Amino acid sequence: MHATEMLRDIPLLRGLSEETLSELEGRATIKRLEEGEVYLNAGQPPKAFCVVLSGQLKFFRVNKAGKEQVFGYARPHDVFGLTSLTDPYKSVPVNCLARSVTEIAEIDLPAIRELMHREPQLAVAILKEQSKRYSDMLDLVDQLSLKDAHNRLAKWLDAWIDENHPEAGENEVLVVLPYTQSEIAAQIGTVREVVSRGFSRMEKDGILRASGKRVTILSRKRLRQMAES
Repeated sequence: MHATEMLRDIPLLRGLSEETLSELEGRATIKRLEEGEVYLNAGQPPKAFCVVLSGQLKFFRVNKAGKEQVFGYARPHDVFGLTSLTDPYKSVPVNCLARSVTEIAEIDLPAIRELMHREPQLAVAILKEQSKRYSDMLDLVDQLSLKDAHNRLAKWLDAWIDENHPEAGENEVLVVLPYTQSEIAAQIGTVREVVSRGFSRMEKDGILRASGKRVTILSRKRLRQMAES
């Protein structure tokens, strides 16, 4: 897919003129990352404003004991590097690597900053997106501080279904999770064994049935109750 075709589909860039999109395309460089390839390490200066064209990126930190905390993923149509637009001297706070073969469009930061001055609509959209991500981070801190791991697992699973199967509603639904139990554990701030026990507990309570990555939600209502307890 041509870079500009993808740029037109990015919510952050919708409403920009063809001329402006063409200008961005001219400033964009397509970069291919292999599975497992590191794009950025925490503490490095930012490289560019980036649009994910295909594949998936993971943003994470690892402590001295080797425990990993995942802060999020970027999929096609997602953007990252927003903080650098308003704070160009701030180093990157997380590591970033490709979970699969991934292509991104890098747009140099001066070009986007110049565009923000010319296009107030874009500047407002960027501020809204940064505010949303800040709220998401506060929610993660809240979950890690106030919820036990099994509650966090239930909340994560309910939110994942909302995002990826919005048509499911309250009905019984079979889903195939794209993550291993270790990867889920890294997202909710625990270890694989706790996630395994969490799924076993929810099976015992009649909330779901699980077989590897295939999970059948039997009671969405009880899943939400566990998430909020």
